[in-house]
Amino acid sequence: MAPAQKSFGSVLKDSTNPMFKSKYASLEAVLDAVRQPLLDAGLLLLQPTFDNGERDEKGAPRCACIKTVIIHAESGETMEVITTIPVSKSDAQGYGSALTYARRYALMGILGLAPEDDDGNAAVKTPVTQQRSNSGSRTQQASTDSKPKKPTVEDALKRVQEMEPSKLEFAIKWVEANFTGKDLTILKEAIEKKKA
Repeated sequence: MAPAQKSFGSVLKDSTNPMFKSKYASLEAVLDAVRQPLLDAGLLLLQPTFDNGERDEKGAPRCACIKTVIIHAESGETMEVITTIPVSKSDAQGYGSALTYARRYALMGILGLAPEDDDGNAAVKTPVTQQRSNSGSRTQQASTDSKPKKPTVEDALKRVQEMEPSKLEFAIKWVEANFTGKDLTILKEAIEKKKA
């Protein structure tokens, strides 16, 4: 986990809650910050939902329940946390909101993340950090607004081709968690071809 944590990007508060006029980090912002570093470290992230059986008088779920699981591909070791969030409205919108909230906070908790206030940095006019390059004399500006890239089909195909056969089961789980439709089909076919 340590190599992945060293590589996590900043989790920016990229969304606004209109009710409270406050900013928060969306689930997408959290996933953007961790997806690639987890993959690079051989870690698979899963967040399946489950039903704890609690119902209101209309039979609707009282809670949104998420099990956040991180699997180390090589060893098979897992780390998990269960998060249960009350559903505020007994409809699809209320349930979906509670699920998203549970996923976001469970992910930040298990990975030790805290959102960064992107407009707070601008308000105090913090200068852009300069870092020395390996040559020692040149400097490079650290970008304050760059997000880690979402995985692309091309990147995933390249990784599949470079992957050891023992890690292909991990690759299948990872592509199923990160791709859909035609992209998922292309990647699964490439993995099956690599297995053969």
